[in-house]
Amino acid sequence: MRLHSLTLTAFGPFAGTETVDVDDVARDGLFLLWGPTGAGKTTLLDAVVFALYGVVPGARGEARRLRSDHADAATRTEVSCELTLAGERLLVVRRPEQTRPKKRGAGETTEQAKLTVQRWSAGAWEPVSTRIDEGSEYLRVRLGLSAEQFCQVVLLPQGDFARFLRAEPEDRAKLLRTLFDVDRFARAEEWLAGERRAAEEALRADRHRVSTLLHRVAQIADVEVPEELAPELVGARPGASVGTWVRTVRARAAERLTAAGAAAVAAAEGTARVDAELAAARALADRHTRRDRARARLEQLTARDPELAPLRARADAGRRAEVLRDVLEAAGRSALAAERAATARETAEAAWAAVGSGRPAVPETARELRDAAAHARALLPDAARAGELASGAARLAREVARLTAACADGARAVEEEPARVAAAQVRLDAASAAAARLPGVAAAEEAARDALDAATRADALAGRLGGARAGADAARLAWVEARERLVEVRTARLDGMAAELAAGLTDGADCPVCGATEHPRPAVHAGAPVTADDEERARAAVDAADERRTTAGRVVEERERQLAVLRARAGDVPAAELAAQAAAARAERDEVAALAAGVGAARSALAAAEQRRDAAAAALAADREALQRRTAEQAAAEQGAAEAAARVDAARGEDRDLPARIARLTAEAQRCEAAVAAAAEEVRAREAAAAAQTAAEERSAAAGFPDVLDAAAALLPAGELATLDRRLREHDEARSVAAATLADPELADLGERPDVAALQERCAGLTAAREEAVTALDQARRCAGALDGLSGDVVAAEEELAERTARAGQVAALADLVGGRGANTLRMRLQSFVLAARLEQVAEVASRRLQEMSRGRYTFLHSDALGRHGARGGLGLDVLDEYTGTRRPTKTLSGGESFMASLALALGLADVVTAEAGGVQMDTLFVDEGFGTLDAHALDAVMTVLDELRRGGRTVGVISHLEELRTRVPTRLEVVAGRSGSRLAS
Repeated sequence: MRLHSLTLTAFGPFAGTETVDVDDVARDGLFLLWGPTGAGKTTLLDAVVFALYGVVPGARGEARRLRSDHADAATRTEVSCELTLAGERLLVVRRPEQTRPKKRGAGETTEQAKLTVQRWSAGAWEPVSTRIDEGSEYLRVRLGLSAEQFCQVVLLPQGDFARFLRAEPEDRAKLLRTLFDVDRFARAEEWLAGERRAAEEALRADRHRVSTLLHRVAQIADVEVPEELAPELVGARPGASVGTWVRTVRARAAERLTAAGAAAVAAAEGTARVDAELAAARALADRHTRRDRARARLEQLTARDPELAPLRARADAGRRAEVLRDVLEAAGRSALAAERAATARETAEAAWAAVGSGRPAVPETARELRDAAAHARALLPDAARAGELASGAARLAREVARLTAACADGARAVEEEPARVAAAQVRLDAASAAAARLPGVAAAEEAARDALDAATRADALAGRLGGARAGADAARLAWVEARERLVEVRTARLDGMAAELAAGLTDGADCPVCGATEHPRPAVHAGAPVTADDEERARAAVDAADERRTTAGRVVEERERQLAVLRARAGDVPAAELAAQAAAARAERDEVAALAAGVGAARSALAAAEQRRDAAAAALAADREALQRRTAEQAAAEQGAAEAAARVDAARGEDRDLPARIARLTAEAQRCEAAVAAAAEEVRAREAAAAAQTAAEERSAAAGFPDVLDAAAALLPAGELATLDRRLREHDEARSVAAATLADPELADLGERPDVAALQERCAGLTAAREEAVTALDQARRCAGALDGLSGDVVAAEEELAERTARAGQVAALADLVGGRGANTLRMRLQSFVLAARLEQVAEVASRRLQEMSRGRYTFLHSDALGRHGARGGLGLDVLDEYTGTRRPTKTLSGGESFMASLALALGLADVVTAEAGGVQMDTLFVDEGFGTLDAHALDAVMTVLDELRRGGRTVGVISHLEELRTRVPTRLEVVAGRSGSRLAS
């Protein structure tokens, strides 16, 4: 960053415009900004910070008083700074929020803050940004430093580093946190604290899980959990092993399983023997039943053979006729189609004869009718235009009559107004003579009234400020909702864009997408149509909501600024005293104003009379010009309407109008075309019917039928043939199955039927005994299986609990370490440790310059010792006195030594912060005050260090009121203070 020039107007103590050409005064790399105390030397540095960041450093920025009290009310406070950043030459112009007199009426108004950033390109300044937020971000990115860092790196402030040098570690940490970003280390501390809480919660969850598993083992095995394995003791006592108790429970369950298995095997063997006997008896009884049913079924089927013979003959004829179904049906359909075609031809010819006037129904006649209709349709726009022109001519005639009357009234008004103006002028001259003494008294009364009004308005405005802030929040929420609605409307319109284009299509007009003049299937909206007007209304709603949001924000800012301005204008005088002063001034002003009360009214009356005179003359000229224009337009409209009507009358012939002619010709063409098509269709249908009849006769003879009628009679209804075949097939299959069943060898020589009921009763008793044994075995097996499954879960949960306990201990130890507790003997938090590392770097860099300025006597040493009363350490700073070899606190340095140490510390801190910010090159540096504490030798050493700083093209500005520096630094600017404000003198 290199500063080229600085211009400030009505800023701080500078009432006018002052310009500093830094390139000129810094041509030697070192210049002095000199002036008495309070003249405004530091204000020049404040102007640089204000131009770049919009704030003023230190306590001066808290007062929010940037405007010069010496400046004229019409002069605007402004700072202009020309500098080079990141290889770009920029011009930054910034104005603060300020008040100015109203252009109309009494009182003041507030101007909003402004920022413009321009870039030098191709020999001219081109705009970069005119918005405060955008321009500030543009500058911040290129500077790479925050406002606090910039004030410590570029503007080495008076007194700040002397306090930093002697500060306690906690106070020193506050400054270091503003210069170095340690937020990520603070987040690391918070993250580790959260991890410790999570680890402790996970440990409690694992203990609860082990306890739950133990209770499930006890519930399954029907035992009690030992006291040493209670939930709060699980994993806490090394001697209480969960696995040993679970293994004991599993061994007891295994013994119960072995005994139940032996009892179940014995019961199963007895049941198996009885089951085999019962199965054999049931099989023999089943064969007896099967033989009896087969004999009865065969006798029943044999008795039905005579009644099925006619059905077999009918099915055979239907099967032969089925292959002819398609040709028979085709012949019938062809005959019916031929009859319908003949009827349609007769109907179409009768319809054409009614309108054809004896003309033949041929394609040529239809084309002639279509051409005539097209010619009449082409003249429809002329007919519409004739009507529009006639309506326009009538409207223009009415307008001409109105303008004629207006011109007559205006001429009378122009003749009457001059006399009224002369009378008003006479009244004003008479009233002005009495107003000579009024201005001075009115000014005093207005000042008193303004002070009282400011006090009253400040009290009222403080109450309305809260409501304005709530309104600003509501306006912002409405703006967000309007933006979401705009996105929804825009998406819906894009989805229906094809239908929107189709809505504008007309027959005969080109399609804007494909160019076709016919539109057989135009797209339609799938839902409610969204038009461009809908989108525009949604966009307008967003703009309106944004305007309301911006306006509401400005109202809040405006009221905050107004409140500060009003309280400044009201002063420290009580409201009651202000009211008394205002009443006295008002009484005096009323006494004088009574003599000149008519001045304002007379002046207003004169201005109104002159305005009416000028307005009447202007209105008369405008009406006459409009009358000429409307008369010409009326004549043109009447002529155009007559010409268009003549063309339409010639084209419509004997018809009522063009649409009637088009409808008649189109209907005749359609009837002619229908008659031609019906004749052609009849010929085709008769030929198809003859061919279908011939094919049906040939196929019927080939299938063995005497003629087509016999074949059609043999056809069975759909599905009846399949029904007959299925019925006959089922009868034959059932008879074959019954005969085969009786022939089965298993059904021969069966003997007597067995007693199955007795065997079933015996088997039921043995089965019940076996089921009880199996139930007992299943319970024992499920108990053992569940314990086997849970044992693995218990062992795994116990191991995981041990691991979780170890990890929770590690996380807690690490969280205590970064939080300055536990094994951290220095009681340094992680972010303090990082700041200590940065301070150690600063001390190392600053020591090189301190040794040079102190002629090798002093060196900075970083200390990580604990503070007083066991306070956290890590940010201590001492000096090593090479003369005595003693390590000393910085508070023991003398005034001059403290200045040299502070300057070295400031320069070292600037170098480290610059490197931390990415190596931003700072080519301009300012050192503010402190030289008065140095003797001649120390001053020489300090000036030597400053001379080294300007190597490599760096510019160093020294701010001081010391007379000796005027002789040491040849290039300087002098700030001269006076009663009317400060100014610069080269």
